[in-house]
Amino acid sequence: MKSVFPILLTVLALSAFAAEPGGAWKAPSKDGRPWKHPGTSLSFPQQLGGYRLAGEFTYTAGGCFIRYENLEEQARADIFFFPVKAPVRVMEEKQRLILQELDGVVADMQGMAKMGKYKNLEISKVAASGIDLWMKEDLPLAIRTIDAVRIGKSSEGVAEALIKQWVAVTLLEDHILTIRQMRPASTGDGGLEGLKNFGSMVIQVIKDPWLRADISRMIDLYMQAPFTEDSIQARGAVLAYLKNTPFYPISIPEYPVSDWLEHCKKLAPGTEDHLLAAFMLGSAKAAFNEGDAATCMNAGAKQFAVIYRQLAAKHPDIKTAEIEDFIIDAEEGRGGDWLMAKSGMKQ
Repeated sequence: MKSVFPILLTVLALSAFAAEPGGAWKAPSKDGRPWKHPGTSLSFPQQLGGYRLAGEFTYTAGGCFIRYENLEEQARADIFFFPVKAPVRVMEEKQRLILQELDGVVADMQGMAKMGKYKNLEISKVAASGIDLWMKEDLPLAIRTIDAVRIGKSSEGVAEALIKQWVAVTLLEDHILTIRQMRPASTGDGGLEGLKNFGSMVIQVIKDPWLRADISRMIDLYMQAPFTEDSIQARGAVLAYLKNTPFYPISIPEYPVSDWLEHCKKLAPGTEDHLLAAFMLGSAKAAFNEGDAATCMNAGAKQFAVIYRQLAAKHPDIKTAEIEDFIIDAEEGRGGDWLMAKSGMKQ
């Protein structure tokens, strides 16, 4: 029996270009930097959960979208950005524009059904919700799901696939944002859960700039006096944020850092927490300044060195020849390079 997997991917790919106006594609940044939308200042990472950023499409007439793909789950997601004609301040008007855009998505699907590209459309009712921003008015959000049979034609013949779409629309900084996800309905409940999970990640990206401003102040507080009670509390809040917001190129090689932390824990309990936090917050500060993965690791290593020197003055037993060797490079801003070489990896 011939595998349906390539057929499903073909059908999804064909549907991606069903009715797109003129424009141009641009590949993601080669250095791994996030894609940033100038109109809203939203920053989207090249890896969002199991989805990989495939590129940006800029329309000739204005507006753009970015595309994420998850080949393992046979899923695709497009996030559209279109400026509104005039600033919108009244909530009722925002809601009207959002519903109008959502109706446009439905009309587009119905139009393609008449053209023979879809059949058996099942469109849910509108679900109204909101996006909670940090100390700001909630963003209105409207959601619909669409089930349909996609009919794709290629040199190999006609292929049909039952697909499910999850569509959400909001309005931010005078831009309409539309999130459209698509995957084969054959992925079942797991696929539906995947749609929801991706939507949650995008919503977290939308919420992030407002929360990040406060987190950035906490990082600065920590940097000024890392061992004060206020700084330790701020440090905890930042670490919790980083755990739940994995949108930044922050990483620490498990080897040999985990061995160092275990060594410090045995000889001076508590020092390992300070050192790990130093690496994380140093990396986060660089990430907030749009540093790439190498820059973040070097910045984290440098802050690790700062805290290590202070801790080693109080607890000299934690010193080892290997850590001391690393610290020399870390203080010069080359700690990340040292770690990658030590672990047998390359930046």
